Amino acid sequence: MNENVREKFFSALLRRPGTRKQAREMLKREKLSAEEREALMLEAEDAGLIDDEAFARLFVDGHLQWGNLKIAYELGMRGVQMEEIENALDDAEEEPERAQELAESWRKSGLEEKKIISRLLSRGFTNRSVRSITR
Repeated sequence: MNENVREKFFSALLRRPGTRKQAREMLKREKLSAEEREALMLEAEDAGLIDDEAFARLFVDGHLQWGNLKIAYELGMRGVQMEEIENALDDAEEEPERAQELAESWRKSGLEEKKIISRLLSRGFTNRSVRSITR
């Protein structure tokens, strides 16, 4: 196995955490056999550099101004399984409360109610959460 590829792969994972899917895509660009790619994946997982559930939790924590729909979509696009997404969202602040906080800050800045609703929906908040802030 090419040691430069291994170093480059591990260095990339240390700089920017990723999912299994993202790591596999990174390795597909290299001239490695399937066995070599799998060996690197296993080594990275064993070292804790690839952990989809931890990635999902970090992603949710970093995107609390998004609704659950958008967060779930983005994580799904990155290859995170729905069970791991649901677990991460379960640990986050409830979506209606996040929507309320955003709406209140936008109201203070003078944004119209119609635009607040539009912004929340475009950020992936559910209709139920958006309706809860307009009551």
